[in-house]
Amino acid sequence: MDNMMTVAASLISHETRRIETAGQNLANVATPGYKRQIAFDDVLAAGRTGTVPVSAMLVPPPTGIATDFSAGKLVHTGNPLDLSISGSGFFEVMTASGPAYTRLGAFHRDADGRLVTAQNWALQAAGGGDVVLRSGNWQIASDGTLIDDGTPSAVIRVATFTDPTQLERRADGLFHATDAQAVDAEQPHIAQGFIESSNVALGNDMMQMMEAMRRVESGQKLVHAYDDMLGAVLQRLGDM
Repeated sequence: MDNMMTVAASLISHETRRIETAGQNLANVATPGYKRQIAFDDVLAAGRTGTVPVSAMLVPPPTGIATDFSAGKLVHTGNPLDLSISGSGFFEVMTASGPAYTRLGAFHRDADGRLVTAQNWALQAAGGGDVVLRSGNWQIASDGTLIDDGTPSAVIRVATFTDPTQLERRADGLFHATDAQAVDAEQPHIAQGFIESSNVALGNDMMQMMEAMRRVESGQKLVHAYDDMLGAVLQRLGDM
């Protein structure tokens, strides 16, 4: 009977984590640049072939959280300060703790002319340094070149990673390259006046949440069954 409680506790804990993950995604379905979170064992299951052992279905492995870095749709805003990357790669911004990376290109111009995030982290140029607008007559070419008053003055850095899964998710849509090495993207394409939407698949995450809730209910039924059996055993012992 102890095995039954182990299975039930593992199932409830595992599926509760999946519910929380799906809930986080659903809460950010309208957040520009948001990258959905997925249970890491779901990633493994997607590539699993053959028969899954019964023991693996009863006692699922611990749930880690991975990030789905697939691109969201590009939405036209008409705001020249809104930038988006078509294809792979990240904007690099300089934070108080060093470089960070994001797909959210909703920038504004600060008092010094720098392109900055909502948290005032400055967009970085290829080769280093902040991207600065020095005039009111500027545009950004599709390759990321800033043309300021008719003169190319900087190129926006688009960074890529061999293994983006090594990026560490932080707040405000930022990722830190703790164990990953950033390299310049080859032939990047930046769209000015567009913003990337969240890549959350509403129907998919709702379905995962409902499936996880049903599994939690199954775990709770196991707990009740264990409790009933234990009560029956104690009653018989008391009647002896």
